[in-house]
Amino acid sequence: MTRIRLWPIAALLAAPSALAQNPPSENPSPGAAPPPPVGATPSAPTNTPPDAPPPPEYYVEPAEPRAPRASSAAAEPPLPGAPPGAGPQLIWEPPPPPEPRHVAPRTSFWLGARVGWFVPFGNLFALGETQGNFIVQRGVAWSDYASSGPMFEIDIGARISRHYNVFGLWERAELGAGDASPDLFADHGEQEGGDTDFWGAGVRASSDADDVGFLSEIAVGYRRARMKWEDGSELQLTNGVFEARIGLGADIRINESFALSPMGTFGVGLFGRVRFVDENGVSSNVLLPIDDHDGHGWFSLHVGGHFDLARRHERRGRGR
Repeated sequence: MTRIRLWPIAALLAAPSALAQNPPSENPSPGAAPPPPVGATPSAPTNTPPDAPPPPEYYVEPAEPRAPRASSAAAEPPLPGAPPGAGPQLIWEPPPPPEPRHVAPRTSFWLGARVGWFVPFGNLFALGETQGNFIVQRGVAWSDYASSGPMFEIDIGARISRHYNVFGLWERAELGAGDASPDLFADHGEQEGGDTDFWGAGVRASSDADDVGFLSEIAVGYRRARMKWEDGSELQLTNGVFEARIGLGADIRINESFALSPMGTFGVGLFGRVRFVDENGVSSNVLLPIDDHDGHGWFSLHVGGHFDLARRHERRGRGR
């Protein structure tokens, strides 16, 4: 029996695959290290000198400065006296002032009274006398039938603004006896003085209602006066319409509810009717056709105290 050897054939079959995995290097240099086997990890080169010089240094030009970005907001102009070419200047704006704190209310119901001294002057009426072809009129002074005396007044109104008031008033003055001699009404005994009343409406203004301010006042109204004798007869002067007075003084704020006001007033007027009422109540007109009305006046000094009731203050941040 003939034996067939198979190992030469197996060697020939394995040779092409080995050649494909390890191709022979072309033109190997003499003395070079053989290539590593297939599948081995290459090692670091071992032929680098240990004292290698550092890499060379390079000079880089610095970057040019970047131009400032234009602002969209309008810059403030330079301040006066700044050097030419100066840029925008910083302007310091002070903080807003603090909100004022008021003591007097903005509006209120206003109520008060005054006491003082009343001084009448001028004439009550004028008596006519015939002198030839002429009529001469002689004024009859208020001081002939009354003298100065105490007064009081009641005021009721509203504070329509912190510095302004509107009000109604009643003023009453108790007058002393006059110094008439000879007296037109001597048959009725001694003259005992009299009284006078003034009803009116007024407006007043204060320069500083929160502390101490200058106070001014004007009022118009109606006045009457009566002079009395010991038997009960009276001289009555009425129809004193459009009587007017003006007052100047001080407005002194004590607290939120109360203020004092010392004041002096000056007034003028005219009585339109003069009648005498005797002890029996019989009235007669004093003025004859040749007589006439005449002007009178008065002056008073008084101190008033007034309350602000139902006060109303404005809210924070609102105006005066």
